[in-house]
Amino acid sequence: MITREKIDLSIERRVLSNLIMSTPLLSKIRTVGDPAMFESTMSRAVATWVWEFFDRTGDAPGKAIKDIYTRRKRELRESDAELVAVFLETCSEEWLPTNDKQAEDMAVEYFQERALAMLHERIGRALSNHETSAGFLAVAEFQRPNVRVKESVSIFSDARQIAQAFDDTEETVFQFPGELGHVLGPFTTDDFIAFIAPPKRGKTWWLMATAFAAALKGKRVLFVSLEMTKKQMVRRFWQMITGCSRYGESAPWPVLEETGEGRWSILDREVKTERVETSFEGIAAIQESVRRVSRHGRLELRAFPTGTLSVRGLRSEITTMGTYENFVPDVVVVDSADIMDHGNSRVEVRHQINMTWQALRGLGLELGCLVVTASHTGTETMDGEKDASAKNVSEDRRKVAHVTKLVAINQTEQEKARGIYRISCSTTRDGGVIFDEVVCTNCLAIGRPYLECARLSCVDMGEAPYSPEENQQRPTGRRRTR
Repeated sequence: MITREKIDLSIERRVLSNLIMSTPLLSKIRTVGDPAMFESTMSRAVATWVWEFFDRTGDAPGKAIKDIYTRRKRELRESDAELVAVFLETCSEEWLPTNDKQAEDMAVEYFQERALAMLHERIGRALSNHETSAGFLAVAEFQRPNVRVKESVSIFSDARQIAQAFDDTEETVFQFPGELGHVLGPFTTDDFIAFIAPPKRGKTWWLMATAFAAALKGKRVLFVSLEMTKKQMVRRFWQMITGCSRYGESAPWPVLEETGEGRWSILDREVKTERVETSFEGIAAIQESVRRVSRHGRLELRAFPTGTLSVRGLRSEITTMGTYENFVPDVVVVDSADIMDHGNSRVEVRHQINMTWQALRGLGLELGCLVVTASHTGTETMDGEKDASAKNVSEDRRKVAHVTKLVAINQTEQEKARGIYRISCSTTRDGGVIFDEVVCTNCLAIGRPYLECARLSCVDMGEAPYSPEENQQRPTGRRRTR
C-alpha cells in the first residue's frame, strides 16, 4: 500500500511537473534536453512517457499522465513505481506554470547543469581508463542546451504578426476601473511602474491597491515591504479586502455628486465604519469568497527590515518560492526601491540608488513579470502646494529613465483632511499622455485609497457643505466608479 507523503518539489521535479502540464513549454524544451538527462530514475521514466505522448499527440499529457502510469507501471521496478505514484498523486492544474518565461528559464538552466554534469562524468571515465582521445571527443561533441527561437517578421507581408503586436490581451495584468484606469492605462507584464509622492501621502496604500487589484484578476502577486512589520501589512490588507476598519471608528467618506452636463461636486461626509471581523470562522469565510472571486489568484506578503534586501536577494527569494512553494509571481510590488540594500558603498548614494532601480527593471524583464515600486519627491512638495512630478523625484532623477509608467499622487493638506487624491500619469506605454488628473475619493480607515473617481477637469473642487445629520450611515448606492 502506498503511503501518501508530501513531495519536496526540487528543481528537477518542478521542471518535470511544468513539462507535464504545459504544451507551449514542452514544445520549446522538447529539443533542449531528453529524458535521459534527468538525474533520478523516477524522473527519467516519467519524462520518457511525456516525450512519447508529445511526439504522438503534439500536446503535453496533463492529467492523462496518471492513466499512462496505470498502463505502464509494470515496466518499472516496484520501488520506482511507488515513487512515481506518490509524485503523481499531487498532479493537478496547480502544476501549470503561471509564468511561462521563468518556467522556460528554469528548465533550460536545469538541462544545462545536467549536460555539464554528464560531460564531467564522461571525461572522468576517460581519465580513469587513460583514454585521452575519448575525453577530447567528449569535449568536442559537447553542445550547450538552449532554446533557439528566431524572432523575425516581414513587415510588408506578414499581416498575422502585425495584428498580434496590437493584441494586448496576454500582456495586460490588470487595469484600474473607470477614469482612473483610462488615465493610467493598462498595467502590463513588461511594465516597471513607480508611484511618486511626498512622504505620508499614501504611496504604500496605492502599492497595496495595485497588488490587491492584480490578485483579484487571478494573478500571483508578491508584495515586499521594507517599512512595515508583518502584522502591519496583514492588518492593512485585511482592512482593504473587507472594507472594514480596525476599531469601528468614524472616518471621512467624501461622495461625488453629479451636478449636470458631465460635471461633479464633492460632498464631504463622515461615516461610522464597521469593525473588522476577527473570528477564525469569519476570516475563513471571507478568504474562501476572495479565492472564488479571484479565480484562485494569490497574494503573498514578505517583510524585511529597511536596507537589508538587495535586488539579488529578492531574485533569490523568488527562486526559492518557485522551487519549494510552487509560487512564481506575475507581479512583484516593492515598498520601496529607495530603501533596499544598494550594495556598493564606495560610490555616492544617488549612484547606488540608480543602480538598484536599474537592476529592479532588469529583474522584471528577466522574470517576465510586472514590477511596481514607489519613491519620495523633494522637499518642495512636502506641503502639497507644489505637485509631484518627474522633475522633483528624490535622490536621483535617472530613476525615471528606468520606469515605463510614472504615477504621481498629489494632495494638499486640505485634500488630505477631506479624503481626496489627485492622480496623474506622465507616461503611457504606447499611446499619448492624458494631460488631466483623476480625482479619487478615499477612506483609508477601511484601506480604500479610491472609492469613486472622475476627471479633475469635470469636478468642482470647492469646499462642499457639511451635513452632520446625513453622516450617521454609510452612503449606499453611491460607491460607483466614474
